[in-house]
Amino acid sequence: MTRPRSRRRFAWCVAAPLALWMPLSAGALERLPAAPDVAAAGEGWLAQTPPGGELAIPAEVQGWFDGAKAAAAKGEAAEALRLQKQVLAWLEANPKAPVLFKARALINLGVFLSGVGQRQEALAPTQAAVQMLRPLAGSQPEAQRFLAMALNNLGIRLSELGRRQEALAPIEEAQRIYRELAKTNPAFLPDLADSLNNLGIRLSELGRRQEAL
Repeated sequence: MTRPRSRRRFAWCVAAPLALWMPLSAGALERLPAAPDVAAAGEGWLAQTPPGGELAIPAEVQGWFDGAKAAAAKGEAAEALRLQKQVLAWLEANPKAPVLFKARALINLGVFLSGVGQRQEALAPTQAAVQMLRPLAGSQPEAQRFLAMALNNLGIRLSELGRRQEALAPIEEAQRIYRELAKTNPAFLPDLADSLNNLGIRLSELGRRQEAL
């Protein structure tokens, strides 16, 4: 019997309480320049960002950030990635930018890289976002939802690379965070539902079908 194919969905960062979602795009896209060394960049930001005196995000940079999301929503994966790389280039040149904004930019970069088929490259920025957000989650409530988003995406990134056993833990952690958030704010219920759906898919991929149910 042929099993129905599951539709995977990926979150990118938004300013509203609910995450928006974007399907993985595997269509032919225009050729892009090589992606920056995002793993090294993420490590550099973790080391360089000072504890205070964060820099305000210029309107132009925020415009690139929002434009990338808008392009992705229209299915323009290459344009989304181009704009997001401009955001990342500005962040590399400005280490005093807010850590939360950097993490959100990295989450989005991972989604957009995956959207153009660069799945291996998509892993490092997603991992870096998780590392950045963990220290903030205990003191900044807003960071909790972005950490859950990054963890959910990390599980998907690992699964895309065939690392299915590793993919399970971050998605389990993501659904636990969303469950706690949804206890006090019903706006997070759709995020919890999506995370539980992803958890079911991951368990099924590991042959744990009864648990997946």
